[in-house]
Amino acid sequence: MVKHITSWSMVLLLLVLAACSGGEKTASTGEANKEENSKLEEQQETVAETRTVEHLYGEAEVPMNPEKIVLLSHVSWEGSLVSVGVKPHAVMAYDNEFPPHLTEELEGVTALPYADEIDPEEIVKLNPDLLIISDRYKPLYDQLAETIPTVVVEVGGDWKEDHLKVAEAAGKLEEGQKVIEEMEKEAEKIGQRIKEKVGDETFMAVAINKKDIRVFGTTNHATNSLLFDDLKLTPAENLPEDFGENISIEGLVKYNPDHILDVTYFNSGDYYDSVTEGEVWNNLEAVKNKNVHTLTTTWGFWDPIERQKGLKEIETLLVGE
Repeated sequence: MVKHITSWSMVLLLLVLAACSGGEKTASTGEANKEENSKLEEQQETVAETRTVEHLYGEAEVPMNPEKIVLLSHVSWEGSLVSVGVKPHAVMAYDNEFPPHLTEELEGVTALPYADEIDPEEIVKLNPDLLIISDRYKPLYDQLAETIPTVVVEVGGDWKEDHLKVAEAAGKLEEGQKVIEEMEKEAEKIGQRIKEKVGDETFMAVAINKKDIRVFGTTNHATNSLLFDDLKLTPAENLPEDFGENISIEGLVKYNPDHILDVTYFNSGDYYDSVTEGEVWNNLEAVKNKNVHTLTTTWGFWDPIERQKGLKEIETLLVGE
C-alpha cells in the first residue's frame, strides 16, 4: 500500500514538473514573439517615416514631413514651397536679399549667398533633413547625397514640372497640383479680359541687361508660358521659337510688336539708358504708342507666387483696375 501511494506521488510530481516546464517554455516563447513583433513594428515605423522620391539623378529616401528644408537654386522655387504652406529653413539670396515677391513670406529664413559653387560644409552646418537643389549643383549632390536626403530638380522649360517636384519633395504633391489648377482657372479669366481689350495685338517680353537685350521667345521658359500659354496673348512676329535670345540694340529692328512687356530687373544704368533713349527703341510701334508696360515682378515667373502676382499686374497694366 505504501509502495502504491509512493508511485502515485512520483507520477503527480512528474506531471507538476512537466507543467511548470511547459509554462516556462510558453512564457519564454511569448516573450520572444513579443520582442520580435516589437522589432517588426519599429521597422515598419521607420519605413513609414520616409518615402521614396524619384529625381533627376535617381531616388532619395525623404522624411515624410521634413522640417528643415534647404533649397539651392538660381530660380525662385522657394515660392513653390511657400505656395503649399511650407517655409524653407534656408535659401539663396541675391546680395543677401530674397526675391521681391517673397520678401514677407521668407522673413526669418536663413539667407545663403548666390554662388555657382557651394561649400558642402556650409550646408552640413545647417543640419537639414532635406536638401533640394538644381542640376547646376551636381558636385554638391555627389558629396552630400549619402548623408543628407537630396532631391535634384532640372531647371527646364516647364515651370509646372519643377514646381510639382519641389512640392513632392516636401510631401505636398497634392497641394502643389491644386495650386496649378487654381492658377490656370484664374489665368484663363484674366486672359479673356485682356483679349476683350486688345484683341489680336501682338506682344513681346524683353529684359535689358547690362550689355545686351534679352528677347524672350514663345516656349521653354516660364515667362513665355505665362504670356502665350496661360494668358494666350498673340506673340510678335519673328520671336524665337525657343526660350529666347540675347541681342544688341540694332537687333531690335526685326521685332515690331504692338506691346512690349519690360521685365528688366534693374531699370537704370548707362546701357539701359542707351537702349531706351536710342533711335531703334523709340521707332518701335509699342514705344511710339506708349504701350511699353514695365513690370515689377521680374524674377522669371518660375514659382506660383510670382506668377499670380504677375497675372494681376499684367491685367492692371493692360485692362486697368
